[in-house]
Amino acid sequence: MERSLRPTGGISNSQHDGRRLGLSCSAERLAPASWRRTSGRKRGDLLTIVALVAGEDRAGIFSAVQHERFRPLWAGSILSGVAYMTALTACGWVAFDLHHHSSTVGLVVFASFLPSLIITPFAGVLADRYDRRTMLLTMNAIGLVSTLGLAWLAWAGNQGAWALAAVSFILGASRSSSTPMEQAMLGSLVPAHDLLNAVSLLQANVNGSRLLGPLLAAPFLHVGGGAGAFLVASGLFALAFWAIWVLGEVPHQRSGSDHNPLAQFAQGLGHVVRAPVVCSVITLVFVHCAFTMGYDAALPRRASDVLGTSGTAYSLLMMAMGGGSIVGAFLLAGFARRVHFGYLFFATSMLSGLTLVPLGYAVSWSGALLAAAAVGLTQSMFIALATTLLQIATPDHVRGRVMGLYWGSTGGVMAVSNLATGRLADALGAGPMLALPGLVFGAVTVLTLGAPTLREIFGRRVASIAVPSAIGRLGPPIGRVDATD
Repeated sequence: MERSLRPTGGISNSQHDGRRLGLSCSAERLAPASWRRTSGRKRGDLLTIVALVAGEDRAGIFSAVQHERFRPLWAGSILSGVAYMTALTACGWVAFDLHHHSSTVGLVVFASFLPSLIITPFAGVLADRYDRRTMLLTMNAIGLVSTLGLAWLAWAGNQGAWALAAVSFILGASRSSSTPMEQAMLGSLVPAHDLLNAVSLLQANVNGSRLLGPLLAAPFLHVGGGAGAFLVASGLFALAFWAIWVLGEVPHQRSGSDHNPLAQFAQGLGHVVRAPVVCSVITLVFVHCAFTMGYDAALPRRASDVLGTSGTAYSLLMMAMGGGSIVGAFLLAGFARRVHFGYLFFATSMLSGLTLVPLGYAVSWSGALLAAAAVGLTQSMFIALATTLLQIATPDHVRGRVMGLYWGSTGGVMAVSNLATGRLADALGAGPMLALPGLVFGAVTVLTLGAPTLREIFGRRVASIAVPSAIGRLGPPIGRVDATD
């Protein structure tokens, strides 16, 4: 093996290392000036690190898919995400059809998001303690059983608001617990230079399911009182289970099953509090979800206001938002390295709130669809950028807990936000309850420029991580290196 990697002809060791890893002049550009003045083997090693960490690759939007172990996880995430959104779309419409009140929709959406607050953070503890693939299989099995239960309730005509809320809670628990497990597995399946791409593709799954889920649900919303849509979701959960089964074992650095889980949870929380970047990013996304992601409860009424009461109209509005989300995620996957990371993070944070204003007050159906697509695009890019920062900043042994706290806190506040939005939309109208919180978060984003950590992140061209000590031994002490380009 060593002979096969040995340079031949007039190629030096450093040149050979660079060519073997596909280094270009941009890798040289990313290296500090002191590195560029070095020569020989040490310079080749340093440029190798820059290329690996900076993500210097030529595979484009789907670079992470070239890794065989990532593909089953991605497929399983797509299937389970679409299954969840198919079921949630059906739940929202069935709930609205019961009384034609947004508050009923808000109750069901609240129930589906509530597990994010009280279960998902502890799912992160399980993801660090036990086999992540086994836990993911269990979550998909729960999703399968939950959607079958919803189909039975709908077919039997027992789809009361509280029955829908109870089963939606179980369904939400399975899906919200799956997300930190999927995210925690990425570091074991994808090398560092494809991490941003992998996160973006998983984010495309999460948000693109808002397109495919309503699309699949729409023809079946009136079949058996929504039972048809729930059965479609059940089939997709079954396929997701099979995809994760095919993935095989995914080894990771476990936190130790012999330790107290509550103590491990506290350690994860302590890590979040002590790490400035992690704490700042999670806080910003928490506030974002509180003000800008309570729209699920208001969308059925908004669709009714614009086009009249119709399950198809509601599905189309959800699909437009999902279409924008998937476009945003794929744009980020393909072009994020060519733009300023911090500027893009700030801009998408701002626009994710401001785009809710035209969604709330569009007077035409085409205007409402375009506004919904803009909301989906900006929010998906903002969340993907924030998630990438957390992936980079968090070590593997605590990543499950950090991602659990991240998705748990944000999903939990979305539950409360939807519950409040549903009730207020009945009193004030859907338009104000979409636009006003969006404007508030736009103002909050501007105020974050006064927070030193976030201001530093917004000013960086690339996301950054601390250099491991093993890398630091290759040359002079290095404080930080860039993680994405």
